[in-house]
Amino acid sequence: MQAQASAIQTRIFKARNFLFFVAVLLMHWTLPRPAPGDVVFMLAFLPSILVNPRVHKQTMVFLLLVCVWGLSVYFSSIDFFGDPAVRFQLFAHTFCMMLTVTSCLVALSWDEGDFHKFMKIYMVACCISATLGVIGFAAHIPLFIWDDRAKGLFDEPISFGAFLLPGLFGAMYMLTNRRGFFFPLITMVLCVAGVLLSFSRADVVSLIVFAPLYFLVLNRHQLARAVAVLMIGAFIIVVLTAIAFVSFHGFQDKLMSRLTLAEPYDLGKMGRYARYVLAIPLILTHPFGLGMLQIDKIFPEPIHNIFISSFVNYGWLAGVAWIMLTVLSVKVTFQNYHATKSPIAVWLGFSLVAQLPCALLQQVEHWRHLWMLFGLMWGFNAANFVRRALPTRQAWAALPQQTWVGPPVQPAHPMQPAQWEPRW
Repeated sequence: MQAQASAIQTRIFKARNFLFFVAVLLMHWTLPRPAPGDVVFMLAFLPSILVNPRVHKQTMVFLLLVCVWGLSVYFSSIDFFGDPAVRFQLFAHTFCMMLTVTSCLVALSWDEGDFHKFMKIYMVACCISATLGVIGFAAHIPLFIWDDRAKGLFDEPISFGAFLLPGLFGAMYMLTNRRGFFFPLITMVLCVAGVLLSFSRADVVSLIVFAPLYFLVLNRHQLARAVAVLMIGAFIIVVLTAIAFVSFHGFQDKLMSRLTLAEPYDLGKMGRYARYVLAIPLILTHPFGLGMLQIDKIFPEPIHNIFISSFVNYGWLAGVAWIMLTVLSVKVTFQNYHATKSPIAVWLGFSLVAQLPCALLQQVEHWRHLWMLFGLMWGFNAANFVRRALPTRQAWAALPQQTWVGPPVQPAHPMQPAQWEPRW
């Protein structure tokens, strides 16, 4: 009976992973509402509960912060439920919260092998998205560009570029750890091209700052070689940019216009930066927030900053919850790595931190990949990586007056990590 129950758990685990991976593969397609991947993510939610992973303290803190933020969104907008646009946005926010909970539950039962599969699937999605963006930019296909900037099947170039950054880091991880060559190399080239052609200032800053830093962390034991590779890579990017500068119509004008800290829509009495200052009195006088979409009745555009937006739209509790979620995520990254020494924890940390410049210039609460990264990071289960902290077979054999006589004990089902057990 126990073996039958274990077999059922294994089937549920595999089915859940399949649905989750399909949803990740479709994540680059965000134009319909709801998007195709949204439906698949919802289908993965129930099996994630049935797998019944052991929830730890870290997960409970995460779920509490997400619930506080979500309840604040609903409470601030309770007087505007009659507006169909408000109801739709509340539905979209609810989906994002369910997505992050699903990702958290998924990560609780994953080991390093499962994360490697996820990384490859995510990189495939990035290759598809980046290819659409690059082709759209080169051929001026309206579906794949916005304001002559690559966006693929995303709503906007900034979310398109931000989506590609974890794929770029995944390619660096695979190349450094010799988990393939051509696929990670192609992914890296496409992701870099996609980020640059998005002409998003925040994405390019993340690319310039976090990509070299992550590469140096990966190759910290060979820093001289890593620096040399980075210099070669930078030279290649400069050469390709120069070629595009003289080859593609409109590239020169767009590049020069984006090489600035402030576009025309950033400046002025109602520009992006001015709205940050004008929002402060609204935050102080509305502790429960203005409510969903109500800022549009005051300013010509929303507050393009998730930290300020959470305070002014959804109230003080939502603002504090988002700040704590962001700050504590950095702490959780260090805790995950300290407990496991797994480079997967570092990859998740850099993938999430690279989104921060975008969060300072955009309301990112509707970005699916951001919520997914939050869930995977906070659901990261150190118990499934315990093999890194256990003695090797040779270490067991070296113990005095004891003999190793058996192979590693395999788990009863995928939710339990394989562990080395001495047999005397």
